[in-house]
Amino acid sequence: MTEFIFNESFRHELRESAHHYGEVVFLESVLHPGMVAMEIGANRGVTAVAIAKAVGDAGQVHAFEPVPEFFGVLEGNVARNAVGNIRAYNLALSNQTGSIVFYKHGTGSGVTPADDAEKVRVEATTIPEWLSTHCVPTLDFINMDCEGSELLVLQNAQAVLEKYAPGIFCEIHRGYLQTLGQSLQDIVDFLTGLGYVVKPIQVEDLKIPSDFDQCSHIYASFDSQGGNGSMK
Repeated sequence: MTEFIFNESFRHELRESAHHYGEVVFLESVLHPGMVAMEIGANRGVTAVAIAKAVGDAGQVHAFEPVPEFFGVLEGNVARNAVGNIRAYNLALSNQTGSIVFYKHGTGSGVTPADDAEKVRVEATTIPEWLSTHCVPTLDFINMDCEGSELLVLQNAQAVLEKYAPGIFCEIHRGYLQTLGQSLQDIVDFLTGLGYVVKPIQVEDLKIPSDFDQCSHIYASFDSQGGNGSMK
């Protein structure tokens, strides 16, 4: 499913992956037309296109994918789906700018070393730096899959989070976090310290309440009633 057209047939095909289908359904449950969103770790673009469709023509999606191979697939899928509200960037979002080492393994990549991973040099920027050089009116939502570096990205963007209070949907990679000397609790503590309400989400079965020990993702917002992830 490297190339895709996000139609009903593809949605049916996506159901074969409870993880990816659950991500799409959850995102659709919390996004609204007109939102401005960032997609950090866009890979081939499934959730980026889903977000673009949810926020509509009045919204914007800024999708970041640093690995050139994956970025080429992302660009192709953006064009294939004719979603004019996505802008794709061949960049990593990090806590530093410039050239950094990524570890590419299978269909994933990140700053955390992995066995048998290919080292790839990619260009990186930070959320504050990127926002300062682009005409983006606001920031309503961040979707993150950074394979362990989520806390580094968020801590660097603290002033942005305080200014715009975007909703944050974040995949959790406990092993990668541990390698970097961090934990899910560190992410939760950081976000709650800013005033966010943080909820554990298990995308494989959105109908069942999760807890922080078992969750696949977290959803952080200032709306304690939002983001129940209920199935449509």
